[in-house]
Amino acid sequence: MVLFYQNKLLRSEITSLRSRSFDKGVSPDKTPASENSNIVSSPEYQKKYPDLYCTPRTPFVKKEKTVYLTFDDGPSRHTDKILRILGKYNIKATFFAVGKNDPKSKKFMRRIVEEGHTLAPHSYTHAYNKIYTSVDSFLDDFKKINDLIYETTGVRPNILRFPGGTVNVYNRRIFRELSAEMLRRGYTFYDWDVSAADATKSATADSVMKSIIYGVHENRRNIVLMHDTSEKTLKALEKTIIYLKNKGFAFDRLTNEVEPVTFYYNYLEKGGV
Repeated sequence: MVLFYQNKLLRSEITSLRSRSFDKGVSPDKTPASENSNIVSSPEYQKKYPDLYCTPRTPFVKKEKTVYLTFDDGPSRHTDKILRILGKYNIKATFFAVGKNDPKSKKFMRRIVEEGHTLAPHSYTHAYNKIYTSVDSFLDDFKKINDLIYETTGVRPNILRFPGGTVNVYNRRIFRELSAEMLRRGYTFYDWDVSAADATKSATADSVMKSIIYGVHENRRNIVLMHDTSEKTLKALEKTIIYLKNKGFAFDRLTNEVEPVTFYYNYLEKGGV
């Protein structure tokens, strides 16, 4: 899949959804029956988790020549060294976490936040075949990882990354409905337009570095997908940072102010139905 950053389609849809009512547990599309006798009642999942909402942010901010390093699936045994490297170069990054309840993982979660990085939900179970069976199932899983982050760090997340991205082979049946529901609840979701390709068996530290530096361009959003669990990424990280800094790139963390990269809208642009 060719990846592109968001355009007017994303901005207009988000603005449309978020300009409406965000009463907890109530669909923003709900209209009094007297105004529309043919109204379709809102799905039951919209009534779930009335505390699972956040304040959205639009318009988005676009920073020139900036790289957003993101690490999925942590915390892991590599998190400490990753944080040390980032700290050495005064770089802020983003960590999309999974559901790890052990004391060491919670300590890393707190450290990520304390050191000025963004910690956001990825998935509690990361079980694609379960979380994508329905919007209800996804919300159940998302609620658990969202609560874990809040209870551990005191920070309420307002962004997320869908496991496998907004459009993948597991969520084809529900991705439109799911994306709309997370937008309705105020969340901003981020895919990527640069992949380190560090999850493949053939990946090496050298191939990870090359995948990143060849993927980063001045006219891209440069949201880089990496994995906290990858030793190859750890080995490539410092050299990659040095190379990109020497090319004049800045680094920053994702917040809901950053304009997203989302496969969903690229899919629609290319005629997806």
